[in-house]
Amino acid sequence: MNSSFPSFEDVQKARVKFNDIAYKHWVHDDLFTWKWYLLLVLSILPWIVWWIVVDKKRLNEIVLYGSLITIGTYTLDNIGTDLIWWEYPTKLFQMIPPLLPADLSLIPCSMMLIYQWSKNWRSFLLFNFLLSLFCTYIGEPLFIWLDYYELKDWKLIYSLLFYNIGGMLARWLVLKIFSVSEK
Repeated sequence: MNSSFPSFEDVQKARVKFNDIAYKHWVHDDLFTWKWYLLLVLSILPWIVWWIVVDKKRLNEIVLYGSLITIGTYTLDNIGTDLIWWEYPTKLFQMIPPLLPADLSLIPCSMMLIYQWSKNWRSFLLFNFLLSLFCTYIGEPLFIWLDYYELKDWKLIYSLLFYNIGGMLARWLVLKIFSVSEK
């Protein structure tokens, strides 16, 4: 066995140490600060608004679309934080690496409303692009300014592409599923 490489035990010991440091940072620098409370509100409020305005007759279809968006954002966020493309100096929960309010609330809820209100591909592409522009060039810079988000090896243009392509793929898949189920 080559001793120049860390063993699984070495990796686990480093993870335990990292988790201890991250927890102490979160408790002393994040928990119950105004930034923490804002993250909490941003995690809950979009769902309340969404529930008030969602078309409950199309709930299954819209929730499927939102679930696909959530899976995409959460997966990309985990990959991005692991590869240090970006990081989150302030978090709602220490043990959850991604930015929970964005991945599980703000992005899915807003994209589900775009999906709901778009009656055809043309309107969807337009509104999805406008939302993508807003999220990329207003939302993300605002989160950077608030010290929730810090870019490392990621460019905002990649986010614009992700929001657009992710929204289109999710819509295409949902429409395929629901057209098959109606036959």
